[in-house]
Amino acid sequence: MVSSLEALLNLQYLSLISPCGWFGSVPASFQITRTDSNLKVVFLLTNWSADCLFCEQCLATGSSQCSGIFKQCSPDVTHCIKGLENNTVGNNVILTAFKDCLDASQNRVCERDLTVKTSVFDLGISRTCCDSDFCNGGDVQVPAVDETPNGYKCEDCFTTETVDPCAGAGEVQCTGELNTCTSFSGTAARPGEDVKQYTVKGCASQDYCQSFYLAGSHAYTYDLQCSPAEKF
Repeated sequence: MVSSLEALLNLQYLSLISPCGWFGSVPASFQITRTDSNLKVVFLLTNWSADCLFCEQCLATGSSQCSGIFKQCSPDVTHCIKGLENNTVGNNVILTAFKDCLDASQNRVCERDLTVKTSVFDLGISRTCCDSDFCNGGDVQVPAVDETPNGYKCEDCFTTETVDPCAGAGEVQCTGELNTCTSFSGTAARPGEDVKQYTVKGCASQDYCQSFYLAGSHAYTYDLQCSPAEKF
């Protein structure tokens, strides 16, 4: 019979001691043993370490919010992250909410929204970073999208054709703070969909190529280029 204490500690998330001195979701200052129906908790304060960050971890496709367990990050992680990805083709909108430890190699993406826009495709990722334990809990907040034309233009293309993919491509007017033209060619998958060959050209956020870090969507083998947009 599962005791109330065992339920509280949620043993399904326990694992071996990490480099930071914790047992998965439970501090290493607890030694947990179990014999038959008895659960024994022994305090071992000498094993405790507060050097590693705790962040909430979750991923939910088809939703603007998610919640999960608090996970101890690896020692090199300095930030937690949470955000929302919006992958829209025509009227087909796929939202993915996410929270996690931020890979140390991706610190540059903090507070930088990633956006690309064509006449039929929009990809927007809003991200918020923080640097204290449990700081990425709570609701994901997404700023309003500025759809005001800004006087810039880019080549317009979104296709899964593999032969002469952007033949006859037109132009798309950029909006808001989108002042960069981008070109993506390679294999990718929208959340929950099969991998396809995509060619995408359109307006993008200024740091799009430098902050290309997806959440629910996946890019595999690809070529990604950015250049300043032209005024029309």
